Amino acid sequence: VRHMAGRFGIGGFRLVEQRIPLLDRATVKKRGSDFVSTEANATTAREGTTGGSTGEPLRTLVDSRVPQLALAWRMYRWWGVAPWDNLARVGRWSFGAAATVKNALSWWPSRHVYLDAKLFDATTMRAFHRKLTKTRPVLLEGYVGAMVEFADFLEREGLSPPPSLRAVATTAAVLTENVRARLQQIMHVPVYDEYRGSEVNWMAGECREQRGLHTFADTSLIEIVDEDGQVVPDGTVGDVVVTDLVNRVHPYIRYRNGDRAAKLSEPCACGVTLPLLAKPEGRTVDLVRTPSGKAINHGLLGMFSNDVDAVRMFHVHQSADYSLHITIVQSDDADAAPRIEKAVDALRDRLGDELPITFSYAETITHRGGKLNPVTSDVPSPDATQGGV
Repeated sequence: VRHMAGRFGIGGFRLVEQRIPLLDRATVKKRGSDFVSTEANATTAREGTTGGSTGEPLRTLVDSRVPQLALAWRMYRWWGVAPWDNLARVGRWSFGAAATVKNALSWWPSRHVYLDAKLFDATTMRAFHRKLTKTRPVLLEGYVGAMVEFADFLEREGLSPPPSLRAVATTAAVLTENVRARLQQIMHVPVYDEYRGSEVNWMAGECREQRGLHTFADTSLIEIVDEDGQVVPDGTVGDVVVTDLVNRVHPYIRYRNGDRAAKLSEPCACGVTLPLLAKPEGRTVDLVRTPSGKAINHGLLGMFSNDVDAVRMFHVHQSADYSLHITIVQSDDADAAPRIEKAVDALRDRLGDELPITFSYAETITHRGGKLNPVTSDVPSPDATQGGV
């Protein structure tokens, strides 16, 4: 891919690129071994797995020669975090004793502390808080669902985040404005969104402006396409297609990763010249559909955008009969309930009688291994939709 880009130039490469068939997750899952290159060996490649948030865990190979962390540190720098700062992470961390020692030595003299999201309970979160107090990390990073769970725990226990924190970062699910507001309320620092995956690692991240995510265009090419695989104009929401320019052991070329987003054409005021991507709207499986075939995603995720102080978390589930049920964790604001009811009524008015909508309140919303998917649907995707909402 790099060779073609150099030979034809970016404009010419785009014409060649769009003739390459799209690669989807099902194909990789079924024929992943066929994508392994002759450069893959015990020295150049290591196994990686996805977390299965789509219901389809996937095994892949990561090119060990690629300094992926360099991309992370570039992004962290936008938030005021330096490579020598102490960090804390919440996610799929399950180091054995030997690996724990090796990891600690590799980062010395800085210190990194971890909380495994699969082992979440009051005991592990309390122990993690003690580690944070002791190590004084500058950045706390983790899965969206796990981070909200930890923030709720701090509030219940009357505990404070470490005063050393400069930033919180989330990944593995859509960071809604409700969740961002909730985390900032508890953590007292800016909360940033980062876009990454197991198949193609760091792809984009927010800067301090928080008006889109800067794509790492020097290591991956991101296209936005419609259902027919045609590239759409900037500002139009479509399917994310990514080409990894650095993984030479298990190449992903024009990989339709299941996410939806839009490119932004305007430059960022922060001065970083990397192109901007609008906040990913969630995986294509997160769409809900009407009986007439229309797809709804952005309208659901933004239903409480004017009431971020009223809602802590929410989850939309569509049953096979197309009805929607919204589970809501409301805030402690005295006027939260009427504001929530007004927002749900506005959604009902917008959708008309096509989708029956009910809602209920809950103390928390269950996540899987720290991952929180705000929208799930039991309605199968049709071969072709009739439009979007």
